[in-house]
Amino acid sequence: MGLLSGRVRTPADFRRLLGPSERVLAIGSTETSSVIATQLGLWLPAAAEAVDPSGPGWRRIGWADVVKATWTDNGLEVLEGDTDPDGVVVDRPPVLIRFTEPRNLPAVVRTRVENSIVRSEQVPVPGGTGRVVARRVPGRDGISWTARRDTGTPDGPGTHAVLAEYRRRAEATSAELS
Repeated sequence: MGLLSGRVRTPADFRRLLGPSERVLAIGSTETSSVIATQLGLWLPAAAEAVDPSGPGWRRIGWADVVKATWTDNGLEVLEGDTDPDGVVVDRPPVLIRFTEPRNLPAVVRTRVENSIVRSEQVPVPGGTGRVVARRVPGRDGISWTARRDTGTPDGPGTHAVLAEYRRRAEATSAELS
């Protein structure tokens, strides 16, 4: 057995997507592909038709866009969010990744998501609670402020407006402190 026999190779169709300073931190194997963590985010295989009709593609979820990542008996569940112009996050449907060999990918994902969070504060909104979060975005200076409804809090224009205002105030306050 050679010295590098345990090393996992980065898929060839993936290597061309990496930026000049982007480096692979961890790779987990699924039955059909790989899931790859870099310092900029989590790369998932995308549906071939969504990216390139000639073959499989990839899409990167930036660490600041991972709302939640949970390791369960079924695999790694990743909840990604899209941020609207008001800075309010809207959850996408969760993605469940079932691994044949997770290796150290779940630990790297957890560390990267947790380390992206600078500050998180729960706030009252109509019908429940939300959260205002400051996160580091790899490759960018400063922090990014977002707000999101907590699970179980109803959505609506009033909730959205309150979250947007909390986010705006938090961002303004942090700018004054800099």
